[in-house]
Amino acid sequence: MNGDNLVGGLLGERYEILDKIGAGGMATVYKAKDTVLNRNVAIKILRDSLEGEESVVTNFVKEAQASAGLVHNNIVSVYDVCESDGLNYMVMELVEGITLKQYIKEKGMLPWQEACDYAIQVGQGLHEAHSKNVIHCDIKPQNIIMTADKTLKVADFGIAKAVSGGTMVVGGAALGSVHYISPEQARGGFTDPRSDIYSLGIVLYEMLAGRVPFDGDTAVGVAMKHLEEEPVDVRCINLDIPKNLAYIVMKAISKEQSSRYETAQDMLNDLHAVLASEPLPSKILAVKEEVEEEKDEEVIDDIFDDKTKSMTDTMSDNQRITRVKQGEKEKGKKTVKKGKSKLTRAQKKANRISTLLAFATIIVIALIGFGAYNIVTNFVMKVSIPDFTNMTIEEAKAIAKEKELVILDENIEYSISDTTADGRIITQEPPKGDSVDKNTVVTLVVSIGSRGGNIAVPNLKSYTRAEALEAINSAGLKATVIEESSKTVSGDAVIRQIPIAGTKLFAGDYVTIYVSKGIPTATKAATEEKVYVPALMGISLDEARIRLSEAGLTLGSVNVTASSDPYGTVVSQTVGEGAQVNKGSSIGVLISGGEEVAPEVPEGEVPDEGETSNEGGESSSNGEAVSESGTTTFFVSIPSGDASETVYVEVYVNGSLIHEGNYSKGSGTVPVDITGSGEVNVVAYVDGVSQSQTINFGN
Repeated sequence: MNGDNLVGGLLGERYEILDKIGAGGMATVYKAKDTVLNRNVAIKILRDSLEGEESVVTNFVKEAQASAGLVHNNIVSVYDVCESDGLNYMVMELVEGITLKQYIKEKGMLPWQEACDYAIQVGQGLHEAHSKNVIHCDIKPQNIIMTADKTLKVADFGIAKAVSGGTMVVGGAALGSVHYISPEQARGGFTDPRSDIYSLGIVLYEMLAGRVPFDGDTAVGVAMKHLEEEPVDVRCINLDIPKNLAYIVMKAISKEQSSRYETAQDMLNDLHAVLASEPLPSKILAVKEEVEEEKDEEVIDDIFDDKTKSMTDTMSDNQRITRVKQGEKEKGKKTVKKGKSKLTRAQKKANRISTLLAFATIIVIALIGFGAYNIVTNFVMKVSIPDFTNMTIEEAKAIAKEKELVILDENIEYSISDTTADGRIITQEPPKGDSVDKNTVVTLVVSIGSRGGNIAVPNLKSYTRAEALEAINSAGLKATVIEESSKTVSGDAVIRQIPIAGTKLFAGDYVTIYVSKGIPTATKAATEEKVYVPALMGISLDEARIRLSEAGLTLGSVNVTASSDPYGTVVSQTVGEGAQVNKGSSIGVLISGGEEVAPEVPEGEVPDEGETSNEGGESSSNGEAVSESGTTTFFVSIPSGDASETVYVEVYVNGSLIHEGNYSKGSGTVPVDITGSGEVNVVAYVDGVSQSQTINFGN
C-alpha cells in the first residue's frame, strides 16, 4: 500500500481512511474510523520513503511506545501502534481543532491571562510526560492543538525518547524546531526536562509578544541566536503584562539550564501565582535559601569564634601560669630591702595630675577622631546621581557601577515614547544631581519606541486616583493602577505614569498610573524636621539642585528674569539663605535670562487674530515674530468645543519641552512666554496637532 495516499482504503482490516489531515517530514496523518469500536481516530503513518531506514523506524516505534504510556487531558492519547501491509503506524485520539500557531497568527498578542492559562495547560501535559521519564524535545505551537472549548493538547512526540535516568543525549544531533529549540539541543548537548521548559518559555513569549524572540533568514542563523544572543525582555514588547509574568518567561528561556525552572511543576506554581496576584513561590524559595545560607555562614562564624575564644582562653591561662612561675623565681632571687623609701605627698599629687591629664588628652583625641570619622564617612558614602537619560541600559549599568550605585533588572520599566529612541532611557529616579548614599537603587524607564497613535496621554501627575481614571477614560484609553509607597506624595494621588504625558497611543491602549499609598509615618515625622535653606545665588541651576538635595530640600519653580548676571545663574530664591523650613520643602529660584528680557504680556491680553505680539507692538502675519528683546509671548490656539472636554498642550523651543498642561476646549488661547536669543523655533502640540512659529530675537 502507498502510505502517502490511503483515502478510501481500509488499513489493518479495521481502520477506514476518511481524509488526509496533514503531512510532516516523517509521517502522514489521516482521519479514520475504527470499525471495531465505532469511533473516529487519527492515524499517523510513517512515510514510504523512510520505511527502509532502520533507525527512523526504531525512533517511530519508540515515539509510539513513549506516547502510549501517557494519559492526560492535555496530551493527545495514543491507542495503539501497529505494522501491517508493509506500513508502520500509530492510532491516536482524534482532536478536532486548530493548532496554537494558527490561533496566534489569527489573534496576534494574546491577553496575558489567556496566554498564562494556555501555558499552564501545556505545562501540565509536560509535567505528566516528565514524570514518566519522557521528554518531548519538540515543543512548539504547531504541535499543540486547541479544541473548540479552548482545551490545549500536546501532540507529536515525534523526536521524544523514553529515558531511564534523569537526562539523555540526543545522539550528537541537534533536534527540535529551530525557533523553539533550546541552546543545548542546538549544540547537540545533553537535554533534560528543562529543555522542554525552555521551548515552553519561547511559546509563552510568542503568545505574549505576537512573535518569537529569535528570527532570521536561515535556520542556522536562528539556532546561533539561541546560543549567543540575549532575548529582548518580553515586557519591552508588551507593556500590559505583569512584571512577575515577564520574570517567569525570561527565567524559563535562560540560556543556562541551571538558571531555568528545575521542573515543569515549579513553573506551573509560579504561573498559578501570577493569575492569583500572589508572590511567586520560586522567589520566596530563593529568599529562604539565601537566608539558610546566611544562617549556615553564621553557624560557621560562631564555631570559629568559639574555637578562637577557646584558643585565646588557653593562651591566657598558659601566660598566667608562666608569669606565676617567673614571679616565684624572681621572688627567690630578690633580697628584701629594709628601710624602703616612701614617696612624698607632692610627688603623689604630681603623679595623679599627670595621670588625669593623660586620660583627658586620650578622651579629646578620641572625640576628635570620632567626629572626623563621621564627617569623612558621610562625605565618602554620598554620591551624586548622574544623568542616565538617553543612555542604553548597558551604558547606564556601567556608569552606575563606577559610581557605586545599583541598577537591577527588576527596577527597569519600559514605556512607549515619541521622543526617546528605542532602547534608550526616558526617565530615572532618583533624578540627576541628587546626593544619595552609595549602593542606592536607581529605577529606570526605558523606551520601546513610538506607538504611532493619535491620542495624547494626559498629564496625570498629582491627580487623585478618581481624577486620573476619569481623564484616561475620557481620552479613550484604559488604565492599570499600581499602588506604591511615597515619601512625598500624599495618599491616593498619582506619583508617576507610564507612558509619560503627551505620548501618542491608540484607542484602547493602556496607561499605567502609580498611586501613592500615603506617606509613611516615619517620613511624615521627617518632613516636620526643620532644615536651613542654603545659599543659591550666583550658581547654576544644576548646582542649586544639588545643594538643595544635600540640605534635604527640593527644587521648586524656575523662572527667568532680565539680569546682568551670567545667563542661567540663580539671581534670586523664594526663601532666603539661612531660613528654617520643613525638610522636603520646595525652594523656587529666579535665573538670569540675559540683560534684555521683554516685559510679559498682561494676563488676558490677546493680539489681533493673525498677528503675533512683541515688545515693540510690531506685528507679523507671516508666522514669524520679530522682537528686539529676549522674551516674547507665543499664543497657543485651543480648538473650540465642550468646555468639559480637555486637550493636552505641550510647547517645545528648539526641541526642548518648556510648557505642558491640560486645557479646557473653548478657552481660546494659552499664552506661553518664550525666552531666548537669535532665532528660535517654537512648536506647540495640541492633542498631537502641531502649531509652529519662528521667532527672531534682536542681538
